[in-house]
Amino acid sequence: MLQSTFVHAPWIGYRLEARLWRDGIKTWDEFLDGDPRLYGGPERRKAIRLEIERSRSRLRAGDFRYFARRLRPRDQWRAIGEWGDRAVFLDIETTGLRRNRHHVTIVGFHDGRRMRQFIEGVDLDEFPAAIGKAPMVVTFNGSRFDLPFLQSWRPQLRFEQVHADLLYPLHALGLYGGLKEIEGKLGIERSEETRGLRGHDAVRLWRRFERGDEDALDILLEYNRQDVENLRPLMDYAYTALRSRCLGMRAPESSKRPGL
Repeated sequence: MLQSTFVHAPWIGYRLEARLWRDGIKTWDEFLDGDPRLYGGPERRKAIRLEIERSRSRLRAGDFRYFARRLRPRDQWRAIGEWGDRAVFLDIETTGLRRNRHHVTIVGFHDGRRMRQFIEGVDLDEFPAAIGKAPMVVTFNGSRFDLPFLQSWRPQLRFEQVHADLLYPLHALGLYGGLKEIEGKLGIERSEETRGLRGHDAVRLWRRFERGDEDALDILLEYNRQDVENLRPLMDYAYTALRSRCLGMRAPESSKRPGL
């Protein structure tokens, strides 16, 4: 889908991008090889063409940082086809919702090989180094919560990766609500131990752990693990379904709801 994206080029908005798709211009190569009808004079068309050529070159070089800078947060999911197989799936737990009053308690992430969880007072400080050089971070509502919270905790922490916040493509598909509500709509089930738990329960479990309840920490870690691991089927579903919708393609079998 990244190579079908034109809205990061100057003077191209979502309507013009959709018109290009309808006219059969669905990739950068098709744009550069053809002569699509665009509004504006030769200077404007030249600027658009230069951006498309630059984008093609940067993608061939594997420069994910370029697209992290160029794409709007709502559009970064489009790069899943290029870097989703090397993405880090991330979710945090905190003591509340306000960055100026509350703090991070657990960072959970899966790098495609294994699940890791960093705990306040144990090894939380190791997280910044552990995220490494992954080209993409996948979250749910991470643009407004997880990443700003982590940067408030560690102001020097910089996320240069493409950030595929699944809230945007899922909402575009008509799936609203929080992570657990959307999981339910898609038939993704949680364990009996964590079924029904929500963010406020995570805060309560952490408080119980602070008072010496080790079982509460085990439940909280399991809750966080499922938050992280369920991002993968959500990503696969959202990317395939929305790409098919955008490009007027028939959705393949893989875009069926993951729990069905």
